[in-house]
Amino acid sequence: MSYNRTIRFTEKPKEFSVGFIGLEPVPAAEAISREQAAREQGRREAQEEARREFQRIRAEYAQRQEEVLARVQEQFSGMARELITRLPDLTLALAERVLGKVPLDREVIVGIITNLIGEFATEDEKLEIYLCPEDLKLLKAGDKLAAEKEEESPSTDDFSAAMAGLFDGLGGDDALLEGYPNVVFHEDAELSPGDCQIKSRFGLVDGRVLTKLGKIAEELSE
Repeated sequence: MSYNRTIRFTEKPKEFSVGFIGLEPVPAAEAISREQAAREQGRREAQEEARREFQRIRAEYAQRQEEVLARVQEQFSGMARELITRLPDLTLALAERVLGKVPLDREVIVGIITNLIGEFATEDEKLEIYLCPEDLKLLKAGDKLAAEKEEESPSTDDFSAAMAGLFDGLGGDDALLEGYPNVVFHEDAELSPGDCQIKSRFGLVDGRVLTKLGKIAEELSE
């Protein structure tokens, strides 16, 4: 934008003096060099600003990540504590459900008895074993079935066995467990399937399912 103004002098000026005309001309090469330097400086400043912004964002992200991980860890620790607290109850509930669905046969009952005997007695020990009516019937049925398969012809032994059967249940059942000649079986209606109690010279050994589950609960709670 140009600016023109007419100045009138009352007298003829003796001389003129110009204080500023403008910047001195800059050679083209120098102008190009200055321009490149300015661009380079601007680029460096932009990069530095971008670097600082990136560091800020990364630090902010790292802080948020640590906060999220801390919350997740806290929730996981709480769930783990709750699981550890409830583990005995869950284990017992699962064991009760599984045991309730396990079919009992003579082999299983014999295994329960022999395992319990093996914990404290020998084969020659005089023992009285108490089972629930259902388990004792399974034990008798399996023993009689095995005896019938081994029968070939009537004999004095068969007659003796038949006579012994007439007195079945009087004072207990014996000879139902092979390898344990001094064991006498009794029926106890208060016991449940899978339960077993053994009376010996040392006292009463409780092999009931609930007792075993109670021991498991004690061990898990320790």
